[in-house]
Order: sequence, then structure tokens, then C-alpha cells
Amino acid sequence: GLIHRLSGFFQYFVRRLFGDIPPEHPAITSITLNFLANLFGLGNAATPLGIKAMQDLKALHPDGETITFEMMVFIVVNTASIQLIPFTVIGILADYGSKDPSAIVLPTLLATFLSALFALGTLFAVRRVFK
Repeated sequence: GLIHRLSGFFQYFVRRLFGDIPPEHPAITSITLNFLANLFGLGNAATPLGIKAMQDLKALHPDGETITFEMMVFIVVNTASIQLIPFTVIGILADYGSKDPSAIVLPTLLATFLSALFALGTLFAVRRVFK
């Protein structure tokens, strides 16, 4: 239920960010699930989903060995790894006796969101210059 609703909500943003991918292509679902796994700090689940997303993106352009712009966007957002709840870091902080292990949530969200925004802005600006 919840994952399905979140997936539908995030697919809207994924379709806007990846405008060159057909709306019903499997890559949209793979990318959305990867982003959701990263958003909730589930890196081990995100990795196979990221590999599947890259395979789906490659299927859109099977003729070349060159990275596509969509692949670049995916890599940039994935590398920024926007996290709503960094479960791993919270767990580590709790294990080491932090009085407030969840204090990392807002700074992590802010830092990862801003890094993704800056990286995407740079990528789109470079694309515009060299297009």
C-alpha cells in the first residue's frame, strides 16, 4: 500500500526529470524504486535496483557504448543519495551511545538535497552549453 502510493507520487517527478524516457517504459519504475530505496537509507536494496535501472536505460539506446544524458542524470542523483531517514547512520550513532541519534536526519536531508540540486543544475547547464 504505502510503497505503491509513494511510487506513484515519485514517478511524477521521475518522469519530469527524465523527460526523454517514454512514460510507461520500465526504466521509470526501476529509477523510482531505486530513488525510494535511497530516500529511506536502504543502500543494500538500492544497489540491485540501480543496476536494473541502468540496464533499462541502456535498453533505450542499445546501439552505442556511450553514456546517455539520462544515465548521467541517474548517476548524479544516485551519487547524491538523497536520504529522508539515514537508518544506517542513526543505528551507528545509537550503538555508540549518542543521546540523540536522530539529530542527523535534518542535516542529512538538507545536505543531500542541496548536493543533488547543485549537481543537477551543473549537469543541465553543461548540457545546454554543449548541445
